[in-house]
Amino acid sequence: MAASVPLRSLEEEVTCSICLDYLRDPVSIDCGHIFCRGCAADVHPAAGGRPICPLCKMPFKKEKVRPVWQLASLVENIERLRVDKDQQLGEAAPEQQDAKLCARHREKLHYFCEDDGQLLCVLCRESREHRRHTAVLVDKAAQPHREKILNHLSTLRRDRDKIQGFQAKGDSDIVATLKKLQEQRQDIVVAFEQGHQFLREREQHLLEQLAKLEQELVEGQGKFQARAASELSHLATAISELEDKAQQPAAELLQDTRDFLSRYPRKKVWIGKPIAPVIKKRTSEFSDKLLSLQQGLREFQGKLLRDLEYTTVSVTLDPQSASGHLLLSEDRKCVSYRSLRCRAHLPQQFDCEPGVLGSKGFTWGRVYWEVEVQREGWSWDGEEDSEEEGEEGGEEEEDDDDDDDYDEEDCYGDGYDGWETEEDEDSQGEEDEGEGGGEEAVGSCLVGVARDSVERKGALPLWPEDGVWALRLSRAGVWAHTRPEVQLLPAKRPRRVGVALDYEGGTVTFTNAESQELLYTFSATFTQRLVPFLWLRWPGTRLLLRP
Repeated sequence: MAASVPLRSLEEEVTCSICLDYLRDPVSIDCGHIFCRGCAADVHPAAGGRPICPLCKMPFKKEKVRPVWQLASLVENIERLRVDKDQQLGEAAPEQQDAKLCARHREKLHYFCEDDGQLLCVLCRESREHRRHTAVLVDKAAQPHREKILNHLSTLRRDRDKIQGFQAKGDSDIVATLKKLQEQRQDIVVAFEQGHQFLREREQHLLEQLAKLEQELVEGQGKFQARAASELSHLATAISELEDKAQQPAAELLQDTRDFLSRYPRKKVWIGKPIAPVIKKRTSEFSDKLLSLQQGLREFQGKLLRDLEYTTVSVTLDPQSASGHLLLSEDRKCVSYRSLRCRAHLPQQFDCEPGVLGSKGFTWGRVYWEVEVQREGWSWDGEEDSEEEGEEGGEEEEDDDDDDDYDEEDCYGDGYDGWETEEDEDSQGEEDEGEGGGEEAVGSCLVGVARDSVERKGALPLWPEDGVWALRLSRAGVWAHTRPEVQLLPAKRPRRVGVALDYEGGTVTFTNAESQELLYTFSATFTQRLVPFLWLRWPGTRLLLRP
């Protein structure tokens, strides 16, 4: 037994520091360290191109490694000693093999020194080194530690059970949610299929009505052409006979004067109607149906976009960006125009343009908010008051309680009689800077989004290429604020404009928030933070952010 310590020392001397096993075919490198030939060959080159020693980090050349034959022979002898020792231990009693023995006295370890934290045999306990220390039996010393382990083990088991319970509940919730999503997927498929079927049926119905109307018109055309051909043929015959009669000699012509004119009496000229009144009426009704279809589809698209794809957000205005021409409410959700301008003191403030930005910006997602245009003389139910009618040209009353039931007066060209003309709108940027601050001849507003880095000093164009995507509203109508502007013709005047921003999709969509009708969509690539944008040069008008 005593020979085991020197043997372990020898084993350490002949152990490769790379593979931690006996040296196999040992070789020496330039620095003198010894490794297995295979381990030395596996050392990868450093950044400089030469491998380095794993122990001293000195570079060496693989082609200069030298075998150490004497050390190889020593390794073989140590391996033989290890085999002989293992055979001797195999012949010992099983209880001696299993028992841990004192490395110093080769005795069983019965005690534990609490001062040094070491296992002791009987001889070690009585030695001068541990005689004054507290030594207890191993089982007694291990009991508190075993109890701590058992207590901690119990805690860990409880934690495991909790996690397993959470996992089981989570798996159940996931399965239930997946099932619900699958059901919703099926519901979506069914709903859209029903919608598609309904639209196909309506399409087929309208096309059949149109085909029937075309067939009736073609049949009427045939009758009209046949009657016209008959009348023309009768007249051609009479004209031909009369021409021949007119060419006869006088004596021959006078022989037949009594019944000549009676045989060709002049009848009332036939003026047939090419299109029957009933067909005209049905054609006009079909045009109304088409307009209703187009409007309904636009409203349907706008409602689906808002309800299914966008999140409604509450936005407020940034007072530090507001122009001196504008007056903000305390809750920062309403802005009105005043002709008297205050001097701009802040670098982020619009100084010439009556603009203001939202305080909340967006760099991702799909968001929606609304801007309500409150104009003096515009009542909440959509009717102009009598004074406004008298002053602005007798605009017809509107009924907003039912957007589907509207008269021709609600359409552009008729319903916007009292709004200013498009020619007047060309001067929308001009402003009366007089001391009295009188109302401008023309007023309008812009509603949309802008980059938060938009230019704010001086007279600004505010087009999409400048970082502003907006609609322009005035008494004359609505325009997409592009270069050149695009006039929009919605079915009803928008009093509340919905703004739908799809940042990743690169679109800004405007709708009539009351009827859900799509008004216009801008397409762009957004790379900066976008904020709500309002521009107001329209005395007697307020813009309100909703919700």
